[in-house]
Amino acid sequence: MNRSDKNKKMSFPAKIALWFIGILALLALVAVIYLGFKIFSVGGSIHNPLDRDKSSLRDKDVNLDDGDPFTIALFGVDSNAERNANGGGQRSDTIMVLSVNPEKKTTEIVSIPRDTQADIVGKGTTEKINHAYAYGGPDMAVKSLEKLLNIPIDHYATIDMDGMQDMIDTVGGITVTSNATFSYDGYQFTKGEQSKMDGKEAMAFIRSRKEDGAGGDFGRQERQQLVIQGLANKLTSISSITHFNSLMNHVEDNVKTDLSIGELNKVRSNYKDANDNVNRHQLEGQGGIQDDGLYYFVPSESSLSEIEANIKDNLGI
Repeated sequence: MNRSDKNKKMSFPAKIALWFIGILALLALVAVIYLGFKIFSVGGSIHNPLDRDKSSLRDKDVNLDDGDPFTIALFGVDSNAERNANGGGQRSDTIMVLSVNPEKKTTEIVSIPRDTQADIVGKGTTEKINHAYAYGGPDMAVKSLEKLLNIPIDHYATIDMDGMQDMIDTVGGITVTSNATFSYDGYQFTKGEQSKMDGKEAMAFIRSRKEDGAGGDFGRQERQQLVIQGLANKLTSISSITHFNSLMNHVEDNVKTDLSIGELNKVRSNYKDANDNVNRHQLEGQGGIQDDGLYYFVPSESSLSEIEANIKDNLGI
């Protein structure tokens, strides 16, 4: 029986089934192509390398393929049209340093108060640490953090806080347990109570500091850690796949990092065990008006030493 005879004898339902399978295969191929294009497109647009090969406090490069422990600085910046119009740049009002160790299955998170008095490396001044990002972007901010904490900062990631609100909404909200009891911007938070927050509520949660019970800067720093951890948990869950396209658009618009798309994939695959134990820390000290008439947070030497020891211990250096 030749090929044409076979086709003639194929039933109409069978032909419809083959046609349907062919369409599905084509759609799957288009989806894979689009997915790959979108990932690499976003990876290229958010990639903003530091002006160096590695930290000057490192003897050798961190090998992400081998799962070497590493640090990453997280900067949260607020868009401010007036500040940008005046050439003031973006100040990093949220600053955290994470040390990630997949072998120990531990991540250490340290919050740095934005008003921390610090040497601004490359400018030669002593100012608030959040000014470093405004003056020289992530390069100056990373070097100033290294000088302050005496630890290597291997990588960085910057997120616009308005973009974080959009990302939280895109993934359907996050679940967070409040660290304090207070009210802010029409929302009521109760210590120890778990809440599912949308983007607006999450931003109210992390921006509050002066309200009764909010805990000032230290309470806010802890809430920033909780929200970022909650968003990270949601982003790594299977449910986030359904929001892939919108999520990628928000990432493209609001995130910058020195990590390439390949390196980000290595972190995703090689470092997920480091989320098993997340320890949160805060830089401690005293706040007050200094000689220049401005308010600063002045970290204590004991706290700086303790933070340095914790980070280096987790890095194995």
